[in-house]
Amino acid sequence: MSTKLEAIQKGPAFNKAEAINILLVDDDEDCRFLIREAISECKILNHVFEVPDGKSALDFVFRRGDYEHAPRPGLIYLDIEMPGMNGQEVLRIIKATPELRDIPVVMMTGVCDETQMERAAQNGANSYTLKPANAEQFLRTVLDSTNYWMKIHQYPDHHLPRDACRR
Repeated sequence: MSTKLEAIQKGPAFNKAEAINILLVDDDEDCRFLIREAISECKILNHVFEVPDGKSALDFVFRRGDYEHAPRPGLIYLDIEMPGMNGQEVLRIIKATPELRDIPVVMMTGVCDETQMERAAQNGANSYTLKPANAEQFLRTVLDSTNYWMKIHQYPDHHLPRDACRR
């Protein structure tokens, strides 16, 4: 990236009015690459932004420092084990902030630990997803998760029209 806020544009024709901002928070550059690849398969209009650690994630969502012009994410993929501030701390702060708490946060981690899963739930995670060791399974996991949060889950300001619903 030439700048920290340069979007990585993937998928169909770009439309600023409908683009979804997705924030990837992971210290592993290879994992961020795989997540980007899977998101591009979802065929959604999006900007994908990346940060390598928890402090940068908070600077991004609170629009501080280098990220003062950052867009509000519509979805966050958040790793747990990172140097410095870990993903659980970042999650707790995001979900404790009224203007940010509605952003879906998917914990995307290699940590298969029930204590971490319980803690993530207590901290307000919308989902806890494991990073499979197999790259193809990893891509499928991200694809399914992104499709759910961007296409299936209904939001007050982003949902099917009334006449498309059964009642």
